[in-house]
Amino acid sequence: MTELTLTIDSLGARGDGLARHDGTRLIIPGALPGEVVRVRQEGESASLIEIVTPSPLRTAPVCRHFDTCGGCAVQHFAPAPVARWKADRIALALRRAGIEADIAPAIDAHGAGRRRVTLHIRYPDGGGVEAGFMRAKSHALVDLDACPLLVPGLKAAPDLGRELGHILRGLKKPLDLQVTATPQGLDCDLRGSGRLPEALRLKLIEFATKADLARLSVHGERIMEARIPALQIGLPQQVMFLPTGSFLQATDAAEDALSAFALDALSGAKQVADLFCGLGPFALRLSRKMKVVAFDADKGAIEALQRSIRANPGGKPISAEARDLYRRPLVGPEIKPFDAVLLDPPRQGAEAQMRELGKSKIARVASISCDPESFARDAAILIAAGFKLGVVTPVDQFRFSPHIEMTAVFTR
Repeated sequence: MTELTLTIDSLGARGDGLARHDGTRLIIPGALPGEVVRVRQEGESASLIEIVTPSPLRTAPVCRHFDTCGGCAVQHFAPAPVARWKADRIALALRRAGIEADIAPAIDAHGAGRRRVTLHIRYPDGGGVEAGFMRAKSHALVDLDACPLLVPGLKAAPDLGRELGHILRGLKKPLDLQVTATPQGLDCDLRGSGRLPEALRLKLIEFATKADLARLSVHGERIMEARIPALQIGLPQQVMFLPTGSFLQATDAAEDALSAFALDALSGAKQVADLFCGLGPFALRLSRKMKVVAFDADKGAIEALQRSIRANPGGKPISAEARDLYRRPLVGPEIKPFDAVLLDPPRQGAEAQMRELGKSKIARVASISCDPESFARDAAILIAAGFKLGVVTPVDQFRFSPHIEMTAVFTR
């Protein structure tokens, strides 16, 4: 190992400082662009020894766990340069795909905080139960007392994790607990335990009742439901039911911002397809203005959306269908009835579906993406088919992390 003094030239995709030494790019966690640092080189990585000249953009972290917890990457960086860094990541991914685009200022969609958290539950060698997030680049756990990124309703989540872990300590299995804050109370899904004996199920039911949980599930199987978890969305308000474990936008503010984009981007359309629709937060809102057919591979999400549709009469016709759009993307004759298409695929993007849209007569595609690289790849497919890319808008619901959402409209 060698000690070096370096100047950080940029921030990497994961929020680590980058510098060069003897032709090798070094990754230095915790360092910021422009800083002069002393480091200990270990191959292509380096551990920070001292910040000789700190950046004027360095700021105090908001969480005492920041230096150890792997959940956040850039609490030490001021908000404005973080927003530029995320926008630059999108622009770089597009340039690598041969695309120049206008990038709008980022929308801060953190709002009140994240409304869902997944905690790991472990049993340290010294005894006891821990619940929290993994340490950075480690399998060790940060036993969490609080996380400033969560909505206030999730304040009890770490303690719930430890109490549930205590009940199941005899299994000696690593567990994961997903907790969602809803108006009806906390919705918890415990995973990793495997099938439970009846005695343990009864203990969990007793605990969930005493803790006044809205619902407790184990591996997606509901074992106690005092109240049906649901969200009130849109104006006029509609009810959106939540099945266990289905995808949910990280923050209320992001869902509102993305929904506003969808409504504006599809304005004037008479019938639209909502692809990768999930629970239907966009489809339900859009149905107040236009006919909607929604598709997603998650059967549980589609069943919940169908239930939500029945609970929200009025508006335009809306239907939901379970369909794997990776294996069975909509093709020409199926796309023909629609004036426009909305897509919000998972991180891997929607390559197969984009190719079919490119071959179709559709003239407007509204795209929501959570990954710059797959967004750029998919954009290149549409552009090659004759579409024009409009302004790309970053939507940041993942404060202090490298992740960024983005929206754009393609027309021809």
